[in-house]
Amino acid sequence: MAQLAYVPSEYSYRFKTMKHGRESYFLKNFGWVSGSLIPLPDITNVFKKFADKFPVPVPDPIDPSPGDPPTKPRRIFCRLFGEGAQPSTEALIELGLAMESEMQDIISEGDSNIPAGYTYLGQFIDHDITRDDSSDLMDDSVDPTDIMNVRTPALDLDCLYGSGPKLSAELFESDGVHLRVGMTSPTVDGEPGGEIPGIDQSLPNDLPRREDMSAIIGDSRNDENLAVAQTHLAFIKFHNAVVDRLVAEGSTLQGEALYEKARRQVVFLYQSIVLKDFLPRLIEVDVLKDVLTYGRKFYTDDLAECMPIEFSVAAYRLGHSMIRTVYEWNRVFNSDQERQATLDLLFEFSGGSGVRSANPEDTPFFDKPTVPTNWIVDWTRLYDFSGIPDIDSDPTLNFARQIDARLSFALKTLPEFQRMNLPDFMISLATRNLLRGRLMKLPSGQAVAQAMQNAGLKFTPITAAEIANGPHSDILLKHGLDQQTPLWYYILREAKIRNNGNKLGPVGSRIIAEVFVGLIANSPISVLKENQDLRFSMPELLAAVDDLNPLGNLG
Repeated sequence: MAQLAYVPSEYSYRFKTMKHGRESYFLKNFGWVSGSLIPLPDITNVFKKFADKFPVPVPDPIDPSPGDPPTKPRRIFCRLFGEGAQPSTEALIELGLAMESEMQDIISEGDSNIPAGYTYLGQFIDHDITRDDSSDLMDDSVDPTDIMNVRTPALDLDCLYGSGPKLSAELFESDGVHLRVGMTSPTVDGEPGGEIPGIDQSLPNDLPRREDMSAIIGDSRNDENLAVAQTHLAFIKFHNAVVDRLVAEGSTLQGEALYEKARRQVVFLYQSIVLKDFLPRLIEVDVLKDVLTYGRKFYTDDLAECMPIEFSVAAYRLGHSMIRTVYEWNRVFNSDQERQATLDLLFEFSGGSGVRSANPEDTPFFDKPTVPTNWIVDWTRLYDFSGIPDIDSDPTLNFARQIDARLSFALKTLPEFQRMNLPDFMISLATRNLLRGRLMKLPSGQAVAQAMQNAGLKFTPITAAEIANGPHSDILLKHGLDQQTPLWYYILREAKIRNNGNKLGPVGSRIIAEVFVGLIANSPISVLKENQDLRFSMPELLAAVDDLNPLGNLG
């Protein structure tokens, strides 16, 4: 985004350094689409209206729009539907800010029926199909000025395996087969992060780390919060368990051959988790069955090499509304102990995000070299193990928030934003999502619903009255957003209206189902082509690792 001049004050800031300000996407058949989330002509008015405590910015006279990057990235996007007319910047900022308020946390209409672990499994999956080192939990956009996007548009776990033991040797043990695991750091009473009981031993329950505390993993984004980091670790351990099982069953394979066989099995089971466990919890099962039985109508094979922008910028951002403010994390951090794991602490205890001050001497983990032992996750609090023999479900199981047009206010208090001195509209996740949709000229939810009906799909779209009969009615009606609703907002409201926030509705479900089925169908290893009857779940994966609650086992 344009550099801004400002009067020095306690709120001094630099728009120029805000990494979410300018974005670029390479769209199939369109080329580069680049721009600022807040168009340059709107900047002054936006600051006057939404940042009255801040000095009014003055756009730098230098042209802020550099030419297109000279090379085409390996990662490209495409449209499933046409472009649409766009609301004003100010309307979207007003709506986005209203979606994140402290009061909404207090009056939340309750949890969904989705165990909270699937929120972060969804993030792990996202990082398997998109790649951008400048991204974080709130942003999977492509910025080719920062990095070439090299993530394959397939569910093949390259976020776990990197480029394999030859090219990504640091991910592996010396045998080139097992993935590396890191050790936690013991803790003592009274250390930062809460008055905590001492756990004076290290356990193999962290990601492997370098001396600078960065994780040695295939995708650095999987160390940006503790929940997704522990999820990545579970997949590391599951791969190692599959290797050990193959050897125990008498496999004579060694080295690269053993690694490839184990990886193949893990990818099959992972894809089965997505199809048979993850998706049925988040989308309408009849929609998924229709796509599997009768094929894809929109994400067709001629688009196999690209990522649909309606998926990336709208539908798959459903997870943002599922994020909780606090979690019952383990036997140390829970409400019974009067110290729950807050969302900002889950980011604090990660190598990628865990510094909230601008002091260069500060380090993640409150100066521990690795994740403290008392922050190891208790998986029985994040997933339902009632269907797994000999495993008791935890009565304090966390559920994700309802899928609706409300986001946790805690998303504004993450360490990344604590280091910045910026007005709310610049750090608002909801606002950035809406503005990103405007930048990409996404069609409205109504336009996408109509296109689906025109293609022969039978469902009843939500009405303008239903959309407006919710938490933001005044803003929606004021700007006509009940009639022409931003696609992301439409999909969230549809989930609440049609399924009480427990699943996406027909429009959101169709986009998600088509993209995931297409990604799996076109993966080099595809359970749809080779093993369609395979059934596996995330609780089964965690049970196979046999490390559900290490702190509970300590007594």
